[in-house]
Amino acid sequence: SKLGLCMSKECETANMKLVDVGCGIGGPMRNICRFTGADVTGITLNAYQVQRGNELCEIEFGNVRNDKDANHQLPCRCVQGDFMHMPLEDNTFDGAYAIEATCHAPDRVGVYSEIYRVLRPGSFFACYEWCMTDAYDSSNPDHNRIKK
Repeated sequence: SKLGLCMSKECETANMKLVDVGCGIGGPMRNICRFTGADVTGITLNAYQVQRGNELCEIEFGNVRNDKDANHQLPCRCVQGDFMHMPLEDNTFDGAYAIEATCHAPDRVGVYSEIYRVLRPGSFFACYEWCMTDAYDSSNPDHNRIKK
């Protein structure tokens, strides 16, 4: 797979640009960046998560900065924004992923359309989400409690 684990910066993922949709403080984002060499941008609504996530990126990846180039970006970063209206350019990313995030979107078609917008043609989207199955029983109080 394009995003298979790869310890070498020479692998095909090293030049990939990925977006983590609903990154929180970016734990998976930093791991994917570290293991694949990909450049990863995470997006989250929460200002504290952006600040803390970027602090952690700086701690982990700050040594990759080129001291002669103050504008050199870290290989991963958090940005504040709504994944329903991402502050990202069209056709920018080679891949996107969401981990327990897009299930909270007010409109599934809207969030997936927005993800599609920022992906380059032929890119991929991977998703790990909570979902309800046919076993859901709306008359069962436990099921309703869990659904919330």
